[in-house]
Amino acid sequence: MNSVYSEQPISSFVFSTEGTQQSFHHQWHVGEQLHECSSCYSSIDADEPPSQHWLRHAEDQRPQLSKQQQAVLDIIEARQIETFFFCDESAQHQLQQFMAETCDRAVPELLRWMFHNGTQRVEFNVACYVHVQNQVLIFQSGTLCVQHHYDIEECVSVVYELMTQRIANYLCSSHDVSLEECSITRMRIQLKRRRDDNESSESPSALPLQLRQESITGNSTSSSSSSETELASLRAAYVKHQRECNGYFPSNMRVNLYGLQQCRITKELYVVPYHISETLQQRPNKNFLILNDIMGQFQRLHELHAPVAAANNSNRSRSRPLKCRRCRVEFKCRSRLHIHQELRCGQDFSVDSMHPDIVEVYEQCLPISRCASQYACYGITRPKTIMRKGQFVPIECDWRRKSSVQVQHGPCVVISNAQFTSPCK
Repeated sequence: MNSVYSEQPISSFVFSTEGTQQSFHHQWHVGEQLHECSSCYSSIDADEPPSQHWLRHAEDQRPQLSKQQQAVLDIIEARQIETFFFCDESAQHQLQQFMAETCDRAVPELLRWMFHNGTQRVEFNVACYVHVQNQVLIFQSGTLCVQHHYDIEECVSVVYELMTQRIANYLCSSHDVSLEECSITRMRIQLKRRRDDNESSESPSALPLQLRQESITGNSTSSSSSSETELASLRAAYVKHQRECNGYFPSNMRVNLYGLQQCRITKELYVVPYHISETLQQRPNKNFLILNDIMGQFQRLHELHAPVAAANNSNRSRSRPLKCRRCRVEFKCRSRLHIHQELRCGQDFSVDSMHPDIVEVYEQCLPISRCASQYACYGITRPKTIMRKGQFVPIECDWRRKSSVQVQHGPCVVISNAQFTSPCK
């Protein structure tokens, strides 16, 4: 998966006022070159609260589901579908191209999709079916838990990097071939959606990994922490004024509220002011971060115990790279190191092979929208059928297409070591 920049960008988020307008913009340095962000810009009247910057562009940032996508998601939930295949129907792409494009866009969108309808975290693993020297090798990652929808792309990126490294090392040592000499036509995603069924309790939503640092989370047992009663009162006031006043809060609401924004280009997550109150009697206001779900619906308020500037810079302003103690691999940000360690440096990744005479058939699959990928995606609704080549095939099957064989009640995913000929007779 190709990164936009080979170096870690060093960002700044700037508010400026000219005349009657207040503007917000994002810029970053890569090396000595300054980049102006084309996506993170907003302008409002100077006398408006900062919340209006984010409310006016909120709809653009939220991943909306079409009616068709929502209907398919309802089927996925009703049938408890947890296995998905991405298929390269052309059977001509090399391993790196198919994997890179699928992990860059298609897999993150699928996981974002799974965060709808009240899902609070998603566990997933990835398996790749690699064709090499008339064999099909199955490489599978360890299982990773994504606890916040802002973590999806970074989690998939780290899995992709470990997977390509493991495949390359195995092929070099066992087959003396490189990635360029292989092809892949199937990727399998297995996932589980987790949610809190106790609707009466406050959502235990986690912070995004980029902000889940000691410098921002602070010590929840400190004497300055708000009590449960104070939090409940503030939560009720926030919900009421957000609903009735659209981000305009009363001046006697003596707290500072902050929101989260993500740059579409660099994928950085940053904390922005939402409501800033005047300080009275030299007592500093308490600071809270507003946490919403993937649809922008309010979840909870998280108390901040460090300056917001530190929260914005804690994950990206390091001069020295971070190093994994187990495998000594270096990382430029703490969140990627954390994901790498959650995957145990790839120790839980496995490799298996298919017998050359075996064909796996997944019948009556659910077609998934291709809006983010040129490759077909199918939800697996039934257990796989294991066949041997030459074994009888049901008359309703049409084996002329490799990845989406049409059967009586829906498409079928077929896996065999025959890449360019009919896998069954």
